[in-house]
Parts: sequence; C-alpha cells; structure tokens
Amino acid sequence: MGGDGGVIASNRRYMRGAGTAEPAKHRDEALERDEMARTMQVCAASSQLLQFSRQTIVTCPYGNLYHKEAALEALLRRKQDDDAVLGDHIRGLKDLHEVRFHLTTDNIPTCPITGRELNGNIPAVALIPGKPGLCNVVSERGMQEMGDDFVIEYGPVEEKIRLAPSLDVLAEMKAKLEEKRAKKSKKKRKEPSQEPDRPSKKAATNVTAVARDKVTDAIRENTVFSSLFSRDGVSVSEKDKKDNLFAR
Repeated sequence: MGGDGGVIASNRRYMRGAGTAEPAKHRDEALERDEMARTMQVCAASSQLLQFSRQTIVTCPYGNLYHKEAALEALLRRKQDDDAVLGDHIRGLKDLHEVRFHLTTDNIPTCPITGRELNGNIPAVALIPGKPGLCNVVSERGMQEMGDDFVIEYGPVEEKIRLAPSLDVLAEMKAKLEEKRAKKSKKKRKEPSQEPDRPSKKAATNVTAVARDKVTDAIRENTVFSSLFSRDGVSVSEKDKKDNLFAR
C-alpha cells in the first residue's frame, strides 16, 4: 500500500462517477477491480494515498474515500471557482460521513469480524454513524455472519454505504440517492408554511375603519354611553349650539 503519502497521478477513467458506465459486455473486469482497489487506497479529492492512522477519513454517498481536510478544501474551492472534483452528489458537509477502520499493526484496514484485508477485492460497508470512536467499517460477509448482533456490536446504524462499489452496485446507489432526494424535495414542496398568514395593510385599515364606525354608532344610540364623551353632563354638540346663541 505504500503509506509514504506519495501522489498518484489522477486519471479520469478512475474517478468514480465521473462518466457514464460502459455497458457490461464492454467492461474490462480486471480494470474494474483495479479501480475498486484504488478507491480503497487513494483520496478521491487529492489523489494521495490514504493515511488511515494519521488523518480523519470520510466517505460520500457513492462510497469514495477522502481525507477530510482535502474534502473540505475541495468544497471551499468549488464555491470560489466551481471546481467539480467532488461531484454534484456532494452538496455539503452533511453528505460526508466519517469512516473508522480496524487497522493491523502495519496500518492495513481489515474487517474486525473476519480479519480479511479491505483492499477493494471484497465488499466493505460503512455503518453510519456507528458507535462513537469505534470501528464502523466491516465486510459484507462479516456483517452477514454476525446477523442482528452486529448492530449491538457496531451500531447504531442509520445508513449503510458500500465502499468502493462495482459499477453495477454504483449505478444502484446513484438511483437510490436520486430517488431519496426527489422524495425529500417533493415532501418539502408540500409542507405548508410555518409562518402564520399576516393581513395586508389594506385589510388592516378596513378592519380599523369598521371598528371605529361601530363604536360611533354605539355612542349615538346609547345616551348613557354618550354622556361619557360629553363635558359637564351636556353633550358637546348641544353646548356648542348654546354658545352660538349667546354669541348672537
């Protein structure tokens, strides 16, 4: 595996999800296996060998692996210059999940259940989120062998992400992700607004005017109530009439 942190020249044919998968009859199985092995060894953002024991490693919904720092830098660059190295399936930090491997003394990631090396040749699954601080990557075979007990040992599990999937499995993962996001978007559009409806200024003015007219009518019709709005027990209108007579 190297482990010296050297850089491997990027090749677009190895970028998972970079292009459309070729029909099965035209695929080179050996090349596909090499690509899966590379996915388990190389940061998809920087093309550097993954430092399993030195850096935090994250995965995306397509099962690629990244140094977390390199993925964050790529997200920042994309905001500045529309760099698409991460792919459109990664919209933000919420699409990146930490993966924690069980490592041998030589820092080789292995399945903690079967002891087999997770080098891309056997299916590996990241259990998200898993127990904090504990390994959350196991082989599919190990998961099947443990049955329901693996949740007790490695759970809780909200999502399972296949790491370094084959092209066929990757196509299924893409379809499920698109369906999931489409349902979420549709549900969001249907949800009613949380803010209460506010009357317009015109409506508020009309309500005030109606209330004022009702109070005025009540004053005119009720002499007792009308006295509250007079001076010295004489209504304002009557006093004004008397003042006008004396003025003459």
